Amino acid sequence: MADPRQAAAPAGEHPQLPPSMRDRVPFLLYRAAEASHALANQMLAKIGLTARQAGILTLITESGPMTQRALGTTLRIDRTTMVALVDDLEARGLAERRRHPRDRRAFLITATPDGQQAKAAAIGILDRQQQRFLAIRTDSCLPTCCGGSTTASKIYEPIERTRDVIACEYWLPVPPDLSGAA
Repeated sequence: MADPRQAAAPAGEHPQLPPSMRDRVPFLLYRAAEASHALANQMLAKIGLTARQAGILTLITESGPMTQRALGTTLRIDRTTMVALVDDLEARGLAERRRHPRDRRAFLITATPDGQQAKAAAIGILDRQQQRFLAIRTDSCLPTCCGGSTTASKIYEPIERTRDVIACEYWLPVPPDLSGAA
Protein backbone atom coordinates (compact mmCIF):
# COMPACT_ATOMS: atom_id res chain seq x y z
CA MET A 1 0.00 0.00 0.00
CA ALA A 2 1.32 3.44 -0.93
CA ASP A 3 2.24 5.88 1.83
CA PRO A 4 -0.33 8.74 1.62
CA ARG A 5 2.36 11.23 2.64
CA GLN A 6 4.19 10.42 -0.59
CA ALA A 7 1.16 11.11 -2.80
CA ALA A 8 1.46 14.04 -5.16
CA ALA A 9 -0.83 17.02 -4.64
CA PRO A 10 -3.63 17.41 -7.19
CA ALA A 11 -2.80 19.62 -10.17
CA GLY A 12 -2.71 23.28 -9.21
CA GLU A 13 -2.43 22.55 -5.50
CA HIS A 14 0.64 22.53 -3.30
CA PRO A 15 1.20 19.92 -0.61
CA GLN A 16 0.70 21.37 2.83
CA LEU A 17 3.92 21.86 4.74
CA PRO A 18 4.08 20.86 8.39
CA PRO A 19 4.29 23.77 10.88
CA SER A 20 7.90 22.94 11.70
CA MET A 21 8.79 23.78 8.08
CA ARG A 22 6.40 26.59 7.22
CA ASP A 23 7.38 28.53 10.34
CA ARG A 24 11.14 28.39 9.61
CA VAL A 25 12.33 31.62 8.04
CA PRO A 26 15.52 30.08 6.55
CA PHE A 27 13.44 27.39 4.84
CA LEU A 28 10.98 29.98 3.54
CA LEU A 29 13.82 32.19 2.30
CA TYR A 30 15.38 29.20 0.53
CA ARG A 31 12.07 28.37 -1.17
CA ALA A 32 11.56 32.00 -2.12
CA ALA A 33 15.09 32.19 -3.54
CA GLU A 34 14.54 29.05 -5.62
CA ALA A 35 11.28 30.42 -7.02
CA SER A 36 12.86 33.81 -7.75
CA HIS A 37 15.84 32.17 -9.45
CA ALA A 38 13.56 30.03 -11.62
CA LEU A 39 11.54 33.08 -12.67
CA ALA A 40 14.75 35.00 -13.44
CA ASN A 41 16.02 32.16 -15.64
CA GLN A 42 12.67 31.96 -17.42
CA MET A 43 12.61 35.70 -18.14
CA LEU A 44 16.31 35.92 -19.08
CA ALA A 45 15.91 33.04 -21.55
CA LYS A 46 14.32 35.58 -23.91
CA ILE A 47 17.80 37.09 -24.40
CA GLY A 48 19.62 33.77 -24.15
CA LEU A 49 21.08 34.22 -20.68
CA THR A 50 20.75 32.54 -17.31
CA ALA A 51 20.75 34.30 -13.95
CA ARG A 52 24.30 33.09 -13.33
CA GLN A 53 25.51 34.43 -16.67
CA ALA A 54 23.81 37.74 -15.96
CA GLY A 55 25.64 37.80 -12.62
CA ILE A 56 28.99 37.19 -14.32
CA LEU A 57 28.36 39.92 -16.90
CA THR A 58 27.26 42.32 -14.17
CA LEU A 59 30.40 41.74 -12.11
CA ILE A 60 32.86 42.05 -14.97
CA THR A 61 31.06 45.10 -16.36
CA GLU A 62 30.61 46.99 -13.10
CA SER A 63 33.67 45.80 -11.13
CA GLY A 64 36.09 45.27 -14.00
CA PRO A 65 37.85 42.16 -15.29
CA MET A 66 38.11 39.25 -12.84
CA THR A 67 39.67 35.82 -12.83
CA GLN A 68 37.37 32.81 -13.08
CA ARG A 69 38.39 31.90 -9.54
CA ALA A 70 37.41 35.34 -8.21
CA LEU A 71 34.11 35.19 -10.09
CA GLY A 72 33.39 31.73 -8.70
CA THR A 73 34.20 32.80 -5.16
CA THR A 74 32.13 35.97 -5.38
CA LEU A 75 29.12 34.27 -6.96
CA ARG A 76 29.60 30.99 -5.08
CA ILE A 77 29.75 28.96 -8.26
CA ASP A 78 31.96 25.88 -8.37
CA ARG A 79 34.93 25.94 -10.73
CA THR A 80 33.60 23.35 -13.21
CA THR A 81 30.31 25.20 -13.62
CA MET A 82 32.13 28.54 -13.89
CA VAL A 83 34.29 27.23 -16.75
CA ALA A 84 31.17 26.10 -18.64
CA LEU A 85 29.40 29.43 -18.04
CA VAL A 86 32.40 31.48 -19.20
CA ASP A 87 32.96 29.16 -22.18
CA ASP A 88 29.36 29.80 -23.27
CA LEU A 89 29.65 33.58 -22.80
CA GLU A 90 32.92 33.55 -24.74
CA ALA A 91 31.50 31.42 -27.59
CA ARG A 92 28.65 33.90 -27.93
CA GLY A 93 30.99 36.90 -28.02
CA LEU A 94 29.78 38.34 -24.71
CA ALA A 95 32.99 37.83 -22.73
CA GLU A 96 36.60 37.06 -23.43
CA ARG A 97 39.58 35.64 -21.57
CA ARG A 98 42.70 37.79 -21.53
CA ARG A 99 46.07 36.95 -19.99
CA HIS A 100 46.45 38.34 -16.48
CA PRO A 101 49.21 40.98 -16.57
CA ARG A 102 50.74 39.84 -13.24
CA ASP A 103 50.02 36.09 -13.25
CA ARG A 104 50.94 34.22 -16.42
CA ARG A 105 48.87 31.21 -15.31
CA ALA A 106 45.64 33.18 -14.91
CA PHE A 107 43.18 34.76 -17.31
CA LEU A 108 40.98 37.76 -16.68
CA ILE A 109 37.39 37.56 -17.86
CA THR A 110 36.25 40.79 -19.50
CA ALA A 111 32.97 41.85 -21.04
CA THR A 112 32.92 42.62 -24.75
CA PRO A 113 30.81 45.52 -26.05
CA ASP A 114 28.08 42.96 -26.86
CA GLY A 115 28.43 41.59 -23.33
CA GLN A 116 27.96 45.08 -21.89
CA GLN A 117 24.78 45.47 -23.94
CA ALA A 118 23.56 42.03 -22.83
CA LYS A 119 24.23 42.98 -19.21
CA ALA A 120 22.18 46.18 -19.60
CA ALA A 121 19.31 44.20 -21.12
CA ALA A 122 19.59 41.60 -18.33
CA ILE A 123 19.41 44.27 -15.61
CA GLY A 124 16.20 45.62 -17.15
CA ILE A 125 14.72 42.12 -17.21
CA LEU A 126 15.84 41.42 -13.64
CA ASP A 127 14.25 44.67 -12.46
CA ARG A 128 10.95 43.51 -13.99
CA GLN A 129 11.49 40.00 -12.58
CA GLN A 130 11.89 41.40 -9.07
CA GLN A 131 8.72 43.48 -9.38
CA ARG A 132 6.78 40.53 -10.78
CA PHE A 133 8.11 38.10 -8.19
CA LEU A 134 7.25 40.33 -5.25
CA ALA A 135 3.86 41.29 -6.71
CA ILE A 136 2.63 37.69 -6.89
CA ARG A 137 3.68 36.86 -3.34
CA THR A 138 0.63 38.21 -1.53
CA ASP A 139 -1.49 37.16 1.43
CA SER A 140 -4.05 35.76 -1.01
CA CYS A 141 -1.72 33.07 -2.38
CA LEU A 142 0.14 32.19 0.80
CA PRO A 143 -2.69 30.32 2.56
CA THR A 144 -2.84 27.98 -0.44
CA CYS A 145 0.94 27.61 -0.68
CA CYS A 146 1.84 27.36 2.97
CA GLY A 147 -1.07 25.66 4.68
CA GLY A 148 -2.90 28.72 5.89
CA SER A 149 -0.73 29.90 8.77
CA THR A 150 1.85 32.00 6.95
CA THR A 151 1.23 35.60 6.02
CA ALA A 152 3.18 37.76 3.63
CA SER A 153 4.50 39.81 6.54
CA LYS A 154 5.97 36.64 8.05
CA ILE A 155 8.18 36.34 4.98
CA TYR A 156 8.77 40.01 4.16
CA GLU A 157 9.53 41.35 7.65
CA PRO A 158 12.67 39.25 8.16
CA ILE A 159 13.82 40.10 4.64
CA GLU A 160 13.33 43.81 5.24
CA ARG A 161 15.01 43.66 8.67
CA THR A 162 17.98 41.69 7.40
CA ARG A 163 18.46 43.06 3.88
CA ASP A 164 21.70 44.84 4.79
CA VAL A 165 22.94 41.88 6.82
CA ILE A 166 22.21 39.43 4.00
CA ALA A 167 23.93 41.68 1.44
CA CYS A 168 26.92 42.23 3.70
CA GLU A 169 27.31 38.59 4.71
CA TYR A 170 27.07 37.49 1.09
CA TRP A 171 30.53 38.93 0.55
CA LEU A 172 32.00 37.35 3.68
CA PRO A 173 33.53 33.90 3.64
CA VAL A 174 31.29 31.01 4.55
CA PRO A 175 31.65 30.46 8.31
CA PRO A 176 33.40 27.29 9.46
CA ASP A 177 31.33 24.32 10.53
CA LEU A 178 30.50 24.98 14.18
CA SER A 179 28.64 21.73 14.70
CA GLY A 180 31.75 19.92 15.85
CA ALA A 181 31.43 17.37 13.05
CA ALA A 182 34.74 16.38 11.53
